[in-house]
Amino acid sequence: MTFQSKFMQSVVVEKSIGAGHIKAAIFDMDGLLIDSERIIMQACVAAATRIGITYTQTDYLELTGRSWKDAKPIMIEQFNGEDNFNRIMEGLDDALAKHESTFPLKPGALDLLQHYQRNQVVCSVASSSAIQHIMHRLSRVGVHGYFSHFTSGQEVERSKPNPDIYLLAVEKLGLTVEECIAFEDSEPGARAAIAAGLKVIVVPDLKHPSDFVQQNAHRVVPSLTHWLEAIR
Repeated sequence: MTFQSKFMQSVVVEKSIGAGHIKAAIFDMDGLLIDSERIIMQACVAAATRIGITYTQTDYLELTGRSWKDAKPIMIEQFNGEDNFNRIMEGLDDALAKHESTFPLKPGALDLLQHYQRNQVVCSVASSSAIQHIMHRLSRVGVHGYFSHFTSGQEVERSKPNPDIYLLAVEKLGLTVEECIAFEDSEPGARAAIAAGLKVIVVPDLKHPSDFVQQNAHRVVPSLTHWLEAIR
């Protein structure tokens, strides 16, 4: 039985955390709202290959959900030193400059944001990315205006999987964790939302969630479209 069919068999229309019963929805960005992780990963693999270093999806998955501060030392070790790291980053920056405008929205993202807007559920972003990347990427895909608050990994001392970014996002909203729901794609992100005490909907992107996340998330779904169908 496929992951999708298992989900569809178990769907219960969850009015208690659908529109009208929660006050805010907090979204991760890369890999959740925007289909950027695969493009970034492929660009990173290509940049490493050009200087003779083998870099794999498994290597890249160590970085997903992490802030730049936490990701950088991991990458330096993966690339066997800072000189290689700097050369690969130059190639990656050049590649992303060409691709960033083509990062598409993930399926169901716009429909879900519109649904929450119609039902007076405030939408917020809590992303490990730098604030300039958050603003740029959301503007590029035309959904920046759906969000009232933005929280970057640059604003907290401890990044995902620590709960700090979600606790700050909730504080900015002026709400309690019980009044909010979170959406994540990555293991560190889901663990951060769980640690913050939030109900989290996990939409896996590059990697299926661990047993811990599956057991502690409110729901694991194949796409944002499936979640929207569940709460309508």
